[in-house]
Amino acid sequence: MSLQSQLTASISSSSSAFLALSNFNPSRAANVPVPAKRLGICRCVATPTEETTTYKTKVSRNANIAKLQAGYLFPEVARRRTAHLAKYPNAKVISLGIGDTTEPIPEAITSAMAQRSYGLLTLEGYSGYGAEQGERIVFGSDVTMAVQDPSYPAYVDSSVIMGQTGQYKEDNEKYANIEYMKCTHENGFFPDLPTVARTDIIFFCSPNNPTGAAATREQLA
Repeated sequence: MSLQSQLTASISSSSSAFLALSNFNPSRAANVPVPAKRLGICRCVATPTEETTTYKTKVSRNANIAKLQAGYLFPEVARRRTAHLAKYPNAKVISLGIGDTTEPIPEAITSAMAQRSYGLLTLEGYSGYGAEQGERIVFGSDVTMAVQDPSYPAYVDSSVIMGQTGQYKEDNEKYANIEYMKCTHENGFFPDLPTVARTDIIFFCSPNNPTGAAATREQLA
């Protein structure tokens, strides 16, 4: 059966049901030929228009950005963990990458958080960032700084962006002009402060991230 015959039969059967309740003769509708149409493909192609920059700002790029290393710490930790598990599938790995909490927050803390957040609804209770958030900018780039080693990577990266460090050294994987305070198992994950060179700024985080070591009152005295 040709395509035209198939289309004619299809239209006839559907038209007969449709015209059954009308005054038309269904047999006449069945004899109406429907020519087949050749199908084609229509392709719509958008022609990109050239765009030109008509205005350039006079803001210069922060040259310190170029000091930052291409890889961020956490993706590198994940890459090494995946590679290790691929080589040793049965290994039990304690990941020091991006973590998550495992225990519920005490009611005293959640109640205080809820009360504080509710206070943000009013002009009297609202407050923005604390004064400590602007201290880094106030100090500027002409300062020296010390940081726990290891420590949260944002401390070092932000110092690099502020221009407070030298260039990155491939041999020891550290930045120049930063005093790295070693926090290892041998010293209880607390830096030996008498041996640390004097600096203008010290990044000190307790409990430490990522070791989790908390400084005692005696150590902070």
